[in-house]
Amino acid sequence: MKIDLLIDNKKTFLYNYKNKIKKLITSAVKKKRGGGIKYRFFHKHNKIKKGDIMFVIGCQKILEEKELKKHKLNLVIHPSKLPKGKGHAALFNEILKRKSTFYITMFNASADMDGGNICMVKKFRLVGHELHDEIRYKQAHLTLKMIDKFIKNYPNIKFIKQKGKSTFYKKRTEKDHKLNINKSIKSQFNLLRISCNKNYPAFFLLNKKKYILNINAESTKKN
Repeated sequence: MKIDLLIDNKKTFLYNYKNKIKKLITSAVKKKRGGGIKYRFFHKHNKIKKGDIMFVIGCQKILEEKELKKHKLNLVIHPSKLPKGKGHAALFNEILKRKSTFYITMFNASADMDGGNICMVKKFRLVGHELHDEIRYKQAHLTLKMIDKFIKNYPNIKFIKQKGKSTFYKKRTEKDHKLNINKSIKSQFNLLRISCNKNYPAFFLLNKKKYILNINAESTKKN
């Protein structure tokens, strides 16, 4: 049995979890099947080889039909309750809407963007004070749990068609992290929360000059 992982974006936070995912997959399969699996990691679409199951996470490019045919299942893990929130940055866009409950959906990829049959939906909550790295940690933790659960229960997994009206989010860019200097920090806190200090920090413009902000929570640890 060949179980693969595709992450085509090295800048995604999930890329840092690729070794944990490898360990999780190999461990889960060995416990269930006593070995006999081959794990492979791909970061380029043209390097994908034929296999049984491929987990597709943190990817920028949509799989083409010829690429989809190389595996029996191409399992995408998307941070929204599909068919709502298709597209890009679904989790962060939901945070900007001041929601507190969030969903992650696992589905079998199709030619349509985020339009395949669903096999698993899980949810998690945020209190409202979590910053970027903690938000991503919770998303990654649940993503790994879903992969583990799928492997442990495969092939006794049911897939269902998506129902309801689809909504889409556009890709966020650097300009989407611009703060309005005429608004309060409180009213823009969710934008600050989802801004990444390293890759796309919050900023504001004043007197034709750009100012970059880094946000960190004060440590609660006592000496």
